[in-house]
Amino acid sequence: MPIKEYFGDDDWKTLESLPYAVSITVMAAAPSLLGAWGETRAMLEEPPRLAAASGSELVGLVSAGMQPRARELIKEQQNLMKQDQMGYRSRTIAACRSAATALATVPPAEAESYKRWLLQIGEKVALAAKEHGVAFSDPEKAALSEIAVALGLQAER
Repeated sequence: MPIKEYFGDDDWKTLESLPYAVSITVMAAAPSLLGAWGETRAMLEEPPRLAAASGSELVGLVSAGMQPRARELIKEQQNLMKQDQMGYRSRTIAACRSAATALATVPPAEAESYKRWLLQIGEKVALAAKEHGVAFSDPEKAALSEIAVALGLQAER
């Protein structure tokens, strides 16, 4: 069975929007006016670059599906953030849990690849700008740790 057929439309939409949700959650954890450009650039450039290196069919399909819709997906996440800044992080964490549940239906290696890819995107965004003189701030580490736990992974940093 083709890997995309393991997922319903809602689950697939979640898989495609999560890279941007995670990126925005990390950016909001330690906002940096000067670093916003680098973090935004990482949010746009890292998903396809990391997908190509992943060797995962699932990650490749998700990345290919989200790239032509990147502006739309990012705008959607930005609007959700504007509507509920205080609850946005919780919403992203809940979406990660939902994705982890949906990923339980695919071969374990594919699920693991997607989860690691998502976490790597968040880490690249965090490292794209210094906040308070550090490349990877404590608030960013905390956000990524919450994301990792919601995905069923251990944080790598």
